[in-house]
Amino acid sequence: MLCKWGVNMQLSKIRIKNYRLLIDAELEVDPKTTLIVGRNNTAKTSCFSGIVNVIEGKPISFDDYPLLRRENFYTKIALFMEKKLSFEELRKQIDTISIDFLVDYSLDAPDDNLGTLAPFIIDVDVETTTALVRAEYCLKTDEKSLWSLLEDVYYRDGTFLSNEDAHTEARNVLSDNFGRLFGLAVYAIDPNNPENKQVKSQKELYDLFPFCIIPAERVLGEDDAHNSSLGSLISDFFDMSESDLDPTIAEEVKRLRKIVEKANIDVQKHSDEILSAVVNTSIGFGYPNIEELQLGVTTQLRIDDQIKNQTKLSYISGAANESLPSSYNGLGYKNLIKIEFLLAAFSKNIERNGIACVPLLFIEEPESHMHPQMQTAFATYLEKFINRLSTVKIQTILTSHSAHIANTMEFSKVRYAQKSNAGVIYKNLNTFAQANPDNVDFIRKYLTLTKCDLFFADKAIFVEGASERLLLPDMIEKCETAEVFGVGKYTLPAQYYALIEIGGAYAHKFIPFVDFLGVPCLILTDLDSVAESLGKNGKTVEKSVVVSRGTTTSNETIKWWVRRNKGLPENDKSVISLKDIIAMTLDDKTRDKCHIEFQTSENGLCGHSLEEAICNVNRKHYGLGDNISEDDLEFTGKSKTDFALKLIYEYGNYCIPEYIKSGLTWLNNQRVLE
Repeated sequence: MLCKWGVNMQLSKIRIKNYRLLIDAELEVDPKTTLIVGRNNTAKTSCFSGIVNVIEGKPISFDDYPLLRRENFYTKIALFMEKKLSFEELRKQIDTISIDFLVDYSLDAPDDNLGTLAPFIIDVDVETTTALVRAEYCLKTDEKSLWSLLEDVYYRDGTFLSNEDAHTEARNVLSDNFGRLFGLAVYAIDPNNPENKQVKSQKELYDLFPFCIIPAERVLGEDDAHNSSLGSLISDFFDMSESDLDPTIAEEVKRLRKIVEKANIDVQKHSDEILSAVVNTSIGFGYPNIEELQLGVTTQLRIDDQIKNQTKLSYISGAANESLPSSYNGLGYKNLIKIEFLLAAFSKNIERNGIACVPLLFIEEPESHMHPQMQTAFATYLEKFINRLSTVKIQTILTSHSAHIANTMEFSKVRYAQKSNAGVIYKNLNTFAQANPDNVDFIRKYLTLTKCDLFFADKAIFVEGASERLLLPDMIEKCETAEVFGVGKYTLPAQYYALIEIGGAYAHKFIPFVDFLGVPCLILTDLDSVAESLGKNGKTVEKSVVVSRGTTTSNETIKWWVRRNKGLPENDKSVISLKDIIAMTLDDKTRDKCHIEFQTSENGLCGHSLEEAICNVNRKHYGLGDNISEDDLEFTGKSKTDFALKLIYEYGNYCIPEYIKSGLTWLNNQRVLE
């Protein structure tokens, strides 16, 4: 959608350096909606605060400076104070907080108005349609002031102090004065020649990016001290120009204003007459002399002030046709209503301004107080709602912890925040989609249908079916109790793992995806041993058999894994030998951050499903003796779900098959941060 100003301009990329966990993070911005998802503490809120702070020109604090950069900061300062580093070199070598904004624009005509973007276009190349804007917190103090601030810390009787006490005191001084040492500088940079840059004002940056931020902690009541209660938001429309309102609404507002104007005149007249009579009747104390002076009363009572200041949102019960205060309404609905009014007010303000700019809307955790279906509807209709509200293009950036919102959004709009020891980076899911066209449709549909929480997990476990899904949490707790994971503070039960029921036929489709996300992944699947035989039509068919009589597997994920280990193409049709599968070592079962496990031989036998493996290691409970064959392990029940539930409730002290313990131990030992 072209904006109303006749020039198409949009923010395409944001690069944040050295702000909290964002050491060098590049966020690709969608033309309409960008959704940032990820685990807790992956700098989603920091992304918003960093952008908003530079646009508003707010000072930074030492808490904003990343821990990973502080040691270098202290070292460079100490070298300067030791006179081993010049002040100019110090300015160059200190890691500074900076945010780059890349704005793409196109001109349909030579006389198109670039508006607030014009000051930031300094290149002379007519083919270039990208403007680079940088906001940077530079060392603003002068050499003398910095030296004066730290001289008493580093010097005693003219001797430089290199002891730890001096360094500790210096850190405290630098921390207390950090906001005074660094100041915001705004530059227009030639994208073809970064050395070519011009200093711009913070106001020019502010004018370029008008924004509205809707924080996660929204006050939803009617007594909001910040003047953003639902009632006050509604009353704001009373002050709007009729031209800024929807035509149908404008007509109603016009009618209301006529009623209010007449009411103001009537109230004013009658109030003045009555109150003047009351005042003059009350005179009896000799002053003022009624012969010299009569008193009159002019009231300042205005109906429109009452409308604007005393408007309260309520809702009406259809059955009783009675109104109740908004505070009686659910927080989810109030949250949604408040978001809508804030959006409407922001869009109308941009339209009234009428100057070409790049409006930005930040919404933090819109799912607050919303039930799952409401979250899905919000994600589905957000863009349509914004388009209906405004004739200008508003780019929206959201953060969310909601699987319902994350899985409803198109892949092209989702950015995954991945945290490592080197900081947080933003991964564009569209990059994965383009590289994996065969898998992406399936993954997208699966995430949408199941509302999978993979985007918010530290680790992932893919399982065959309902039995594993029901039993795995209980098995993990049993392993913890038995100290299978060892003694540690953050063993698997304390970690955020996603348990995903996918089946052996499809689990391998997710492997490239979890690799892309960088999430450690365990696949627990069934051996599914089969033997080939001739069918009635003379064609070769695969029949499920016990492991000892099997020649291969019907499990597509295991076959995919073996082909990868052997360097075979995915479309290779050669038979994967069951012996080769059973002979896989621990290393063979591990690929990067992904590990696969399936049934193994225990007590001399090997089941080819979870149920058979459980029966094998819990023979007494299932009435099986020591001298049995694999045929005796065959699962004949009608419901695997019933099998799992009965095991939990009738035999709480059951044994866990070794392949599951092995897989869970591997997953437990995987580091989330690298």
